[in-house]
Amino acid sequence: MTVVQVEKEYQRSFPRNKAIFTYDGVGTTSKQPIRVSAYITAPGSGISFIVPNQKSETPVRIPALASHVVNTLRNVVLGQGSNRLCLVEHFLAACAFCNVMDLDVVVNGPELPLGDGSATIWLDLFFDAGIKPVLPEQKFVLKEAIFLEKGDRQLIALPAQKFSITYLMEWSHPGLGKRWCNWRAGQSPLDIAQARTFGLQKEHDLLGIGNEVVSLTETGFNKPLHFEDEPVRHKLLDLFGDLVLSGVNPLSIQAQFISIKGGHEIDVELAKQLKDKLSG
Repeated sequence: MTVVQVEKEYQRSFPRNKAIFTYDGVGTTSKQPIRVSAYITAPGSGISFIVPNQKSETPVRIPALASHVVNTLRNVVLGQGSNRLCLVEHFLAACAFCNVMDLDVVVNGPELPLGDGSATIWLDLFFDAGIKPVLPEQKFVLKEAIFLEKGDRQLIALPAQKFSITYLMEWSHPGLGKRWCNWRAGQSPLDIAQARTFGLQKEHDLLGIGNEVVSLTETGFNKPLHFEDEPVRHKLLDLFGDLVLSGVNPLSIQAQFISIKGGHEIDVELAKQLKDKLSG
């Protein structure tokens, strides 16, 4: 299905839903043009992605929920049947920052555009639509602690007075090493939303994105950092976006999340368990 077909079919099925923005970018892996259109939906409907159907002319709806995650190797991949959508975590983080949790997102390809590897492209689109970051009521209470462990990776959720996330990193690289960073409700979203993804220069060059994102050279980074600790801040951004897959805005949860060398796989496992552990 073409972008026009997907968009027209959605608009025909949901004529009352209002588009708040449309963005045209390029897929990181597919290298194809990608159009993303976001539509506000009825309260309580949650966030869903509408993608081309590989087997028919009817677009497929993929809810932004941990139960629909099919891969976490390098990014979060959602799936429904044989249909896939990659790189959703930064977009979901922007939704939570702006407390836009009822949204249909029409995407005409297999991935969301990566931009510079941060969440700022999505925040800017919300800003331009008149939707600014807002701190929602912290109406959910974590009833009990959750502890997850996979190898040397750990993720802990603890009851607390308000939302916060902490990440502890340990990389054998001269520009990284052992670092930690904390972000909590009430801080500027830009403190973590501006943090770009990072990885090895040779891997980024193979993907053809070496100039857009932050790459690790043998001695440091391929470009100036937005923050001295930008890589660990990006890990916080990923964790924050992954928690949205619980179906709840993380900022509305009274809990402290501590990740020790964690990543998307263990984040998604927590998101699967989280909603049943909340009261409110």
